[in-house]
Amino acid sequence: MTHSDSTRDGRPSTRTRLVAGAGLVVLLGGFAAIVFSGRPSDDAARETLPVATTPSANAPTPTPPKPKPKRVRIPVKGIGAYDPDGDRAENDSAAPLATDGVLPTAWKSERYRRSFAKTGVGLVLDAGRPVTANRVVIATETPGFTAAVRVGSSPTGPFVSVSKEQSVKARTTFALRPQSGRYVMLWITSMPEGGAVAVNELTVSAAG
Repeated sequence: MTHSDSTRDGRPSTRTRLVAGAGLVVLLGGFAAIVFSGRPSDDAARETLPVATTPSANAPTPTPPKPKPKRVRIPVKGIGAYDPDGDRAENDSAAPLATDGVLPTAWKSERYRRSFAKTGVGLVLDAGRPVTANRVVIATETPGFTAAVRVGSSPTGPFVSVSKEQSVKARTTFALRPQSGRYVMLWITSMPEGGAVAVNELTVSAAG
């Protein structure tokens, strides 16, 4: 006796329904396996997510660059020479040429053909009022002499030294110690080769 896959009234038998249901379960299971196999695991997902970082509490804070100090130009005028060991004069009439803003012009000392036997000779500049300068810049066409900067309240002295003595190049800067005074003097203590000093330009400035 054989079993039919359908009942006499045409409806699927119980066996047929069971087989179909099992096939559907297998099909759904396979689909689910495909879907879940395509999803990354929690660990993999965490690995692919960007990690937010926070700055370390011990990380150094960048230091902004310090602004350059401002300088204020102090107008000065060459008024004469200071020659305590000589005849009290040293081409005084040419002193304004050292502060006229024209580089080719210059105040020049007298020419010393023999050794410079004086303690020094100075070029005096008038600021018009008491000032506290902190820098003097010299331009010269006769480098090789030594000099320092002095300050006083009278064009005839006394003067107080406010810088180190140094050898003067074509352009030389003197840093000054704070000292109030109306008159600024370039005090020359040795001569260059040729025996005479030329000061083409001398500028004075203070911290702003």
